[in-house]
Formats: sequence, structure tokens, C-alpha cells
Amino acid sequence: MWYAIQTMTGNEEEAMESIRRLVDKEVYEECFLLKREAVWRIQGACRVYVELLFPGYVFVSTKNPEELYQQLKRVSFYTKMLGKEGEEFYPVSLEEESFLKELINEDEEYTVRLSPVKVDEQGNIVECRKPLDGYMDRVIKKRIRMRYVIIRVHLFGRDREILLGLRLEGD
Repeated sequence: MWYAIQTMTGNEEEAMESIRRLVDKEVYEECFLLKREAVWRIQGACRVYVELLFPGYVFVSTKNPEELYQQLKRVSFYTKMLGKEGEEFYPVSLEEESFLKELINEDEEYTVRLSPVKVDEQGNIVECRKPLDGYMDRVIKKRIRMRYVIIRVHLFGRDREILLGLRLEGD
């Protein structure tokens, strides 16, 4: 199961590397950051870049969360496993993990890629592919010229807005 570990925003890479270096490899399967491709428009040209999908969070796949929790005390960066009322920590739900895996499409880099889309003359999306397909009904904002849409989903105990980058046909 996946567990979210909160750290200071801006220190995610260092926290991830510290976990990989200081926590026994038998305790976890993978330690990773979820990222997304996005587009900057610079002087009329589109440039793709990668940024964190959830700043301030590192994700760990483990079957032994109790031992992971104990070994996180070795990590010098501020790290805290997400928890809830009376419990030390809890996993990302299977439904949430499934949703996130669908977005990254089993990408080894844990990166949400740009969604290829086709738009009509009015700027309406008439055709789209993964990862946006299947979530068009959750779009709350679209900025076709800026190459993104925002979808609203329930993750980690609350509603969150997630920006998904777009690649227009012909880009």
C-alpha cells in the first residue's frame, strides 16, 4: 500500500533521498514523488516542464508501515506519516491509489503526462486521451491557451484541485 509522508515544501527530493539512504530496504518497496508535466508559454512557444503534483509529500509503498514509521525517526528532514484520529498513520485508500496510478498510467517515473486533446473553434475539448479521458466530467476550469485544465477530486480526506497539462493537436 502507498503511504503519504509529509515533509517541508521544497525539500521533497532531499527527504526522498534520505529515506532511501537511511531506511532499511526491506521495510519499503518504493519511495517516490508524484510529478506532472505542464506547459509554459514563452514568447508564443510551448515548453514542457515537470513539477511536483503534490508539493510537500513523499510517497512510500510498504507492507510494514509500523516499522517504516519507526525508521523515519532516522531521517533528519522533517517527515511525518499522515494519520487520523487516534491512529498514527493510514494508507492512501485503494480507490485513491487506483486513481493516481491511472493518472500516471504505470509510468516508472510516477509522472502525469500531458493529455493529447483536440479542440473546436470555440475552444471546447471535443476529443481527449489519457490521463484526462474519463475525468472530463470533473473539469472545473479550463485554459486551453495556457494548455491546462483543473479537475476536482476527493483525495487524502478532502476535495483537491489537480492541474492536468494539455498537448493540443498540432503542438
